[in-house]
Amino acid sequence: MKNLSINFWKKCNNHCIFCFCREKDFLTEEVSAPAITSLAQVKKALLQHRASCDRIIVSGNEPLLNPDLFLVILLAKKMGFEAEIRTNGRLLKDKKICLKLLAAGLDSIGITLLSHDEKTHNFLTQRADSFKETVRGIKNLLALAGPHKITIYNVINKFNYRELARALVFYYSLGARNAQLNFVYHNCQEIVPSFSELKKPLHLALATGEKLGMSVGTYGIPLCFLGKYQKLATERKLKNEIILGGRISDYNYLRTEVGKRESKYCKKCFQKNICEGTWKSYYNVYGEEEFKNKAF
Repeated sequence: MKNLSINFWKKCNNHCIFCFCREKDFLTEEVSAPAITSLAQVKKALLQHRASCDRIIVSGNEPLLNPDLFLVILLAKKMGFEAEIRTNGRLLKDKKICLKLLAAGLDSIGITLLSHDEKTHNFLTQRADSFKETVRGIKNLLALAGPHKITIYNVINKFNYRELARALVFYYSLGARNAQLNFVYHNCQEIVPSFSELKKPLHLALATGEKLGMSVGTYGIPLCFLGKYQKLATERKLKNEIILGGRISDYNYLRTEVGKRESKYCKKCFQKNICEGTWKSYYNVYGEEEFKNKAF
């Protein structure tokens, strides 16, 4: 079964410097993904895909700002879907919203917290108080639902990569037990770290997560740079997604054809059939020579 990813809200209360939703040079299919702008269209999509999909993921900018979000979750649950949202978590500072989500039947939630450091997080989101509000939201939801429903997402970038281990320790101190470290998609060297400089702090973070007993995944990082932590690469176990309201309609197509590729040096690697390489934007910044002596 596949996931059904629904993006039908264009507003956000953060303004992240690396925002994937606002990246202008991202390639799209010749025929763009169907637009989803109303609850009626969501219902139609759920009916259309209920035979092939068993989970909906509501994301796209900030879904908690969408007044129809709770109705979407209720509708999806009524039709037999599992329901997940991806959010910056700021509005979860209000316990009433947390309770409303749980009462609607929400199965899981991904919350983005970009650092253990308030100043760094607020700089990356370009919003004062975003750190305090997101942390409060995480604490509220953990207190009400426990750790099993919640995954904290971190986008690895030039401003936070050195402190990934401290970020995981902080997530753990909040009560979280699941984390996802996603490599940034961007075309700017001031935002994108090289894998060579990332490797040591990333391995320290993954070792730290392992020591704490956390479930930690990575995304967008080639297997050769993960080394003994290759099993943590989320790409190896992801389900495909049908995407509605985004710039692409098929998640596997996004990952393997449009957004990511291998380097020319990867052709001799025995893992070339299971490794997706990384974002094409990475090669725009650093080229391919970094991979010359990395292939297995």
